[in-house]
This record gives sequence, structure tokens and C-alpha cells, in this order.
Amino acid sequence: MTESPHRRVAAGPGPDAFRGATRVERALLPFLREPTLWPVLAVLVAHAVVLVAPMLVLAWRDPRGWSSLGLAVLGLPSVVAVGRELRDHGRPRLLSALIAGTWALCGVAAWGAVWLGWL
Repeated sequence: MTESPHRRVAAGPGPDAFRGATRVERALLPFLREPTLWPVLAVLVAHAVVLVAPMLVLAWRDPRGWSSLGLAVLGLPSVVAVGRELRDHGRPRLLSALIAGTWALCGVAAWGAVWLGWL
């Protein structure tokens, strides 16, 4: 019995696909490389923006408050991930672009919320 072409399943990434990648890269690179996962990535970035934008506003208004500590806790892994990528590859790549874009969106959302009087 021959197998129908409609029943074939695409092979996943091979064992060499993530060789040399950090844990963060192994977690996020499938979302960057596979177009069918881009909507999931967009939702994850949107959740990050909704979490971080108010913290940016609160940290700007009261730098000694808890929101500054929260930003440090969230920002440190970002800096470490970008630093590892620069160290390992010598230049920014997709992960650095994703992190920088997310933080930029958070800043724009925080500015927009203050400008509109929401926060």
C-alpha cells in the first residue's frame, strides 16, 4: 500500500539545527524561523509590551520604586542574551533584533499611554 502525499508529515529540525545555540536561542529561534509560529511570537511580544510599558512609566515617575527593580529583573536577561549572541557570533542576529524590537515597542507604548493620558 502506498502512502498518500496528504498523510506525510514534514520532518522537524535535525540535531544540527541548534548546534552552538544558547538555551534562549533554542527556545526562541523556532518562532523566528518558522512562519507559521509568527502569530504566536506576536502574541508573546504583545504580552511583554503590556507588562513592561506600565513598568517603564512607573519607573520614570518614581525611580526608587518597585517598578525599577522589576525593570532590572526583566532587563538583565535581555542584556545577557544579547551579550552572549554578540560574544558567540560577533554581531547582532535575530535574537538581538527581537529583544531590541520588543524593548522599543515597550518604550513607544509607554510614551503613547502617557501622551494619551492612560497612565
